[in-house]
Formats: sequence, structure tokens, C-alpha cells
Amino acid sequence: LRHSACLVEFGDYNKLFYVAHKLVDRYPDKAISWYAVGCYYDLIGKSDPARRYLSKATALDRLYGPAWLAYGHSFAKENEHDQAMAAYFKATQLMRGCHLPLLYIGVECGLTKNLELAEKFFYQAMSIAPLDVFVLHELGVIKYEYEYYKSAEEVFLRTAEIVRARAKENKEELSARWEPLFNNLGHCCRKRKKYKEALTYHQYALLLKPQSPNTYTAMGFVYALMGNLEEAIIYFHKSLAINRDCIVTTTILKTCIEDVMNDEAIIEDICGRDFSGTTTSSSSSSSKSASKRLPTIEESPAKFNCIKLKFDEEDSTINPPDKSDSNVVMDISMDL
Repeated sequence: LRHSACLVEFGDYNKLFYVAHKLVDRYPDKAISWYAVGCYYDLIGKSDPARRYLSKATALDRLYGPAWLAYGHSFAKENEHDQAMAAYFKATQLMRGCHLPLLYIGVECGLTKNLELAEKFFYQAMSIAPLDVFVLHELGVIKYEYEYYKSAEEVFLRTAEIVRARAKENKEELSARWEPLFNNLGHCCRKRKKYKEALTYHQYALLLKPQSPNTYTAMGFVYALMGNLEEAIIYFHKSLAINRDCIVTTTILKTCIEDVMNDEAIIEDICGRDFSGTTTSSSSSSSKSASKRLPTIEESPAKFNCIKLKFDEEDSTINPPDKSDSNVVMDISMDL
């Protein structure tokens, strides 16, 4: 079980394919064998066969909790929250004393905006595993959604402290999976108008996961709120170069460009012409314009919410099945 879980974590679907085949050959009547097969299909993005084999694992052993968790993950990936929660609730009955099913139920409740219920499940999970960093992070997300930004920042800082300490203890680099944590710290600082600290956290997140369009957009937004519209525009362009379809980034970029072009000092510098009327310094004019217009964008519910961690163990670097080499992503043809 641990071997399969580690292979899923690392995204090594070739080795997982080999392990699953060996398990099925040697132990065809054991749930763990078909659980490994289901995990393989889930890892390569084939939900239907994944659920079929996970269902066979639960049929062989109705008390096999990990298969129910994986079954729930397959639904959660496709935003089928009701089916995911049904599988997780079944896992809570089978895995008493384990905090993971409670954590995943809380995540699904949060995604459906049932914040009160999500918080309840996170606190139940914390009563079992008080130092689990995933539970702490998700609790911070809920506090952010409640607009308790100071409390959210404290929870995120505690989480970051534990994560860094464990990485140092194991003599490992901090994993890229914690990029959302530091971006969320940046969001909290931005909400509390601690813009320099916000930039520091976003820059650290960018080190963990370079070329992240969300991080570039977040940094551009902070620069815009600081009145540095020229720098903000640069970061918005970097974000759109990676994800050109982001409506949020496009909207804020348009606002910033309009503010810059309405600044007479900027136009005079570009065109080399004198304009009548009162002249204002570039920084002060940009700052005033940004302070008047950008907050209305910030309050829109469509963006800059805290980012939830991925619990489906899916690595974005894995090629989807339709684009991957047929010699690499293999199909396990087995009779149910």
C-alpha cells in the first residue's frame, strides 16, 4: 500500500503499472491488487476504468478504506462533490481514528461554499492529527473565506513553519506542492495592506513553482495597489503569456493601462509633447487612479480566493493519456 502511494505521489505511472501487474498476477483475490490498478488509471487520467477497478477492490473487501478514498478522489477531480463525499463518508466508517476522510469531506464542503460544515470537519480532523499540515492549510483557507485575514495569516504561518522544519529535518528541498500555501500568505498580507510582505511571499511561491500565471497575476495586482502600474503591467503580461485566456488578468491589465494612459506625465514622456492643464507626477497620479479603481476589481468573487491544495496526487507534469506516447502509458486489460 505504501509503495503504491509513493508511486502515485511521485507520478511514476510506469513503475505503478509494473507493481499493479505483479500484484494482480500474484494476489488476484486481494483488494490491494485492484486498488493499485485503479490508482494507475486514476493517475493517467482515465476515470472510468479507475472507478471500475476500485469498485472491484471494494467488492472483494468492503472494509478496505483506501479504495474508498481513492474512489472519492476520482469523483473530486471532476467536481462531482456529492459522489465524492459519499465515498469519503463510507471511508470514515471504515477508517475510524484516521483524519484523512474528515479532511477530504471538509475540502468538498468548502468547495461547495458550505464553510460552517467544512470548518466543523477540519476541527474534527485536527482533534485526531493536530499537526497535520494539510488540515491546518485548509483551515486557513476557511478563515480566509470568512474574511478573518489575521487569523488566516496566523494559521498559514504556523503551517509554513512546520513544513519548513520538516523539510530541514529530512534534508530536503521544499516541495512545489506548497506553492499555494505561500501564495495564500501573500493574499492575506495584501488584504491587510502589507504589500511588501505580500510580494515576498509571492516571490517565494514563484521559486517553488516557476512560470505560474496565478502568481504573476497576484504580484501584478499587489504592484497595482502600491501604485506602481508600470511594474504591474509587466507582471500581468507575464501571466497572460502563459495563460492568455485568464479573464481576471485581462480585466485588471486593461484597467491599469487605462490609468497609465490617462496620466499626462506618462503621455508627455512618451510623446514628447506639452499638455495643458495641471501636471501631476507619474507616481502620485498612478497611485490615486489605482486606489480609486482597483479595489472594485479586488472585491469581485471570481479571483484571488485562497488556493486549496491538491489531494488527488495528480502531477501536472504528467502527460494526459491522449497526448502521451503509446509505448509509455500502457493499458492493463483485465477481466473484472
